[in-house]
Amino acid sequence: PLLLQVCFIGRSNVGKSSLIRALFALSPEVEVRVSKTPGHTKKMNFFKVGKYFTLVDMPGYGYRAPQDFVEMVEAYLQERRNLKRTFLLVDGVVGLQKTDHIAVDMLEEFGIPYVMVLTKIDRASRGLLLQNVLAIQEFVKEKTQGCFPQLFLVSSLQFSGVHLLRCFVAHVTGNLTTVEAN
Repeated sequence: PLLLQVCFIGRSNVGKSSLIRALFALSPEVEVRVSKTPGHTKKMNFFKVGKYFTLVDMPGYGYRAPQDFVEMVEAYLQERRNLKRTFLLVDGVVGLQKTDHIAVDMLEEFGIPYVMVLTKIDRASRGLLLQNVLAIQEFVKEKTQGCFPQLFLVSSLQFSGVHLLRCFVAHVTGNLTTVEAN
């Protein structure tokens, strides 16, 4: 049977590859290359996580996006029946940008369940981060239907929030069961 898949999508330079490397920090056999040049990922990269699921690193949209980005990503999102969840990465310093809104519109139009992940939280002041979190939570509540209501805040450098996101990915792929408290 086909393995379930999760994909990570976001603007160029939002930190997709860095976050994926942090998620796999406990699995040294998985090599995730991170470039200092924004927009370095030009094709979809598939990372098989044992016999459990596959994680897909999408090329970034916006700055330096590959020419075939729209065709490649739309085809993947619409045709991939084993896609369990899409993780939309948003820069925690700058918040939702115009290109992020286009990505949200696409995910909503295709009826794809997705989760917003705020990256680079270590680079934002507490006040700015709170402002961006509140604005995004309001946006999710008022303007989306397919977005999971809980935001995930992560720092790939300090590993803040990475374990919780790793657990959520394991849960949505059926590899971590929840236990109800009495």
